Amino acid sequence: MNRNDNHKAAHKKLLLDRKRKVWNELREEIFRKFGKDYNDQFDIPHDLEELSVLDLVEDLGLSVSDLRRQELESMEVALRKLDEGTYGTCSRCGAEIGDERLKAMPYAEHCLRCQNELEGRSGGRKPTL
Repeated sequence: MNRNDNHKAAHKKLLLDRKRKVWNELREEIFRKFGKDYNDQFDIPHDLEELSVLDLVEDLGLSVSDLRRQELESMEVALRKLDEGTYGTCSRCGAEIGDERLKAMPYAEHCLRCQNELEGRSGGRKPTL
């Protein structure tokens, strides 16, 4: 395995670990609200289509934050980019996203410079990932 393969594997592990954590938090919320039988119907989603379960959960009145949903969707996009070989490239300017940024936020879509510009334009509000 070369350096790029190791790098890709490390980022994939970060993404999958974070995805599992967020999904488990969601399952716990489902369990608290609806009970064990309902909770057992769900497992970690594997693609964006399976995220439709989040729509169902929201329709049932569960308070799934937009941020959590966005984070799960962003992780799916990042995993797809890993498979396509475009992971780590800023979707705005095409520059490489720094390794430290990807370690802190493995599903980041923008380099730090573009992210700062986007945050400046949004008047201090948090932009989308």
